[in-house]
Amino acid sequence: MLTLKGLPTFDLDPGRARRIRERCHRALGRAGSGRRAGRVFEVVRSRVVESALVGGVSAVYLVEVLRRALHLYGW
Repeated sequence: MLTLKGLPTFDLDPGRARRIRERCHRALGRAGSGRRAGRVFEVVRSRVVESALVGGVSAVYLVEVLRRALHLYGW
């Protein structure tokens, strides 16, 4: 922490800050048009489906491992 105190501090140029802020507002305005919201829903839905498939395959694998282990020990 002592080495951080020795670092110089810099202020952002107000004009540059304004341009960055305007660019962000334009990007957010385009994203809020509804077209982007539908795409986000598709991505979330595909991740949910993918997670469910991976979970299902993992559960089947685990059941098979347990079944074989129980069979090996004579249960």
